[in-house]
Amino acid sequence: MSGIDSDARIVLAEGIVKYFTQMVQSRKIPLTMNRQKILTRLSEINSKLMALKWSYKPLEQILLSKELRSIEIYMKEIFDSFPEKWEEMLNSRGIDGRLTAGTLSFIKYFFYTMRERLSKGFTNDFAKTIDITCGEIQSIEKVEGNNWKCLVADGIARYNVLTNIAELKKGDVVPIGKLPPQIIHGVYSEGMFLGGSGGIRKLSKDEIGKRPDLTDNELGQARGILEKHFLSKK
Repeated sequence: MSGIDSDARIVLAEGIVKYFTQMVQSRKIPLTMNRQKILTRLSEINSKLMALKWSYKPLEQILLSKELRSIEIYMKEIFDSFPEKWEEMLNSRGIDGRLTAGTLSFIKYFFYTMRERLSKGFTNDFAKTIDITCGEIQSIEKVEGNNWKCLVADGIARYNVLTNIAELKKGDVVPIGKLPPQIIHGVYSEGMFLGGSGGIRKLSKDEIGKRPDLTDNELGQARGILEKHFLSKK
């Protein structure tokens, strides 16, 4: 039975804090707060995560804990210290700036929704850490090799997804795993289409914006990418 000590969201959060710390140390991001203060805050977040992890408290106590509240406050303090319109500023710096902005947005969203994630119950399944939605392909453009750059909309946001799946076409509704952005073959990609050995499951327009029920086979590759991106840094 899973507990807070093995919960996938806590383990992933530790990896993200490690990754975020490296970003700050490498001076890749815009900061108005003292850099050392942000590093101190990230260290404090990591300490609070460790305290939660080894508290062995039941879920109800975790959600009411001072540690979880402190994590939320510290992370908000960090992002509030960024310059106004920091995303636009970074996006104007070419594809590398866009990658940094996308990664920071991913980190921000993960921590700003951490309480909601934990409220669904403990799990050691990293598939449960993946934000999954159904989106409609709005455009497809062939790029380097046998790859296609797709623009996908889920009714709330639009995502760039690079894929090597040739049978997709404009108007298809497919499941998307929203992942840390990557630059692949020179293309900025914010996720991947989820499917198993039988290919990508095409869904109805009624499913747009919803989280579909997927098999372990369909989730496997996305789970591995998420773990590799953040946990291999530990």
